[in-house]
Amino acid sequence: MSDKEQKTQTVEASPEEMKKKKRKKIIIIICILLVIIAAIIIYFLTRPKGMTEGNYKQIMEEMDNEVQEGYFETYMNTDWTFPDGASETTNAVLGNSPNNKKPIRCEVRLADTDEVIFKTDVMPVGVEHPPFKLDKDLDAGRYDAVCEVYLLNEEKNGTYTDYSNAGFNITITVEN
Repeated sequence: MSDKEQKTQTVEASPEEMKKKKRKKIIIIICILLVIIAAIIIYFLTRPKGMTEGNYKQIMEEMDNEVQEGYFETYMNTDWTFPDGASETTNAVLGNSPNNKKPIRCEVRLADTDEVIFKTDVMPVGVEHPPFKLDKDLDAGRYDAVCEVYLLNEEKNGTYTDYSNAGFNITITVEN
């Protein structure tokens, strides 16, 4: 075969092969576009929506609005100190935000044993719990605990049932 014949053979392709190549290119381009679109969507869904100078007022206004159904705000700190295992706390804060629509109750459990060491009664909207003692006399030391806050539904008969809840890690220090 001469060079001219070889060139002719490699340059010429059947119409079916050309269609297949064109389809392949289109499929590849579509796949690349889908990956790019997915990456853009993921970026916008996962990018941090932090507070900036420009959106500060808007975020603060949204925080002042009532809390959505099923969600709640609570007043609490996460480091509680007790002079000894039988005394009232010197600094624990625990309350039901006035922005909530429902009352709450709280249970505090030791993280390692899941033992309940403190329970509140029903706390109406806007109420802060007064200084309190633990329900269990703990020895001096630091304890990892979880404060489980339950949003409550009031039933027609005047009782309450748990509606939703969230747990917050706290540290309890008993000084003596």
